[in-house]
Amino acid sequence: MFLLFRIFILNTIWLFDGVNCLTDDRKIEDVVLNGTWIDDRFDFDPEECNVANGKWIFNHSIKPLYSDMSCPYIDKQFSCVKNGRNDSHYLHWEWQPEDCNLPQFNPEIALKKLQGKRLLFVGDSLQRNQWESFVCLVQGIIPEKKKSMKRGRVHSVFKAKEYNASIEFYWAPFLVESNTDINIIGDPKKRIIKVDEINERAKNWTGVDILVFNSYVWWMSGLRVKALWGSFSNGEEGYEELDTSIAYNLGLRTWANWVDSTINPNKTRVFFTTMSPAHTKSLSLKLHISITISLTFL
Repeated sequence: MFLLFRIFILNTIWLFDGVNCLTDDRKIEDVVLNGTWIDDRFDFDPEECNVANGKWIFNHSIKPLYSDMSCPYIDKQFSCVKNGRNDSHYLHWEWQPEDCNLPQFNPEIALKKLQGKRLLFVGDSLQRNQWESFVCLVQGIIPEKKKSMKRGRVHSVFKAKEYNASIEFYWAPFLVESNTDINIIGDPKKRIIKVDEINERAKNWTGVDILVFNSYVWWMSGLRVKALWGSFSNGEEGYEELDTSIAYNLGLRTWANWVDSTINPNKTRVFFTTMSPAHTKSLSLKLHISITISLTFL
């Protein structure tokens, strides 16, 4: 349980490195830890610590575990440096749980925990950023000849050969099927979500040791979405406009039913992440935090 919780806390931190790239010059003194502050939190215990209960703090002493320039796997759209950002304040924010201390991330320990396993991130562009971030966290200690990256339009795989481990990403923006799964449709009003169908994509998610899902793009679809039951083969006719929350509920039920009917909890651990910071507006960072929910346990 520790590994995946730690992954998401760290990856949420690194969203500042790729997705949002805050550019304002607001003062940070009010979030710097005071030198006289007494730390009465206990050491990290995954059974006791609620990692979702905490706050972002600015810690200038943090040494980033990777940068835009040190990791070759960051897409340009996720790179602050490659997109012209000059300051580095955004690299020094960290998540601090209220009741415990998170141990420092150790890539060697993470890879040992993944030895002989497949870790698959499934979701949208924010999830792809999470995947790239985790790859960047561990790839630096792996010799060049003992790692590989194969990128695909839908399925991308990073392999740590020495550990016989893979860290993978599968593009499924709504988890259930939609007309924007392969040929991406930028206009949310033209997207049609097939809320009752998942098998065409999900057949590629089996045989995995750790599955990580997200649902961010649902919240970028407006107040109402076009939902469809049945096949797209009839010209995408017969859709119905639903409140996004209702369509989201139907889609997640389809996804949850697939998990319940297909995934063996004794072999596969499943995680789900709720809403995360927005791609486009830094203001939303004040409002939302990524929460990780473990659905099954080994």
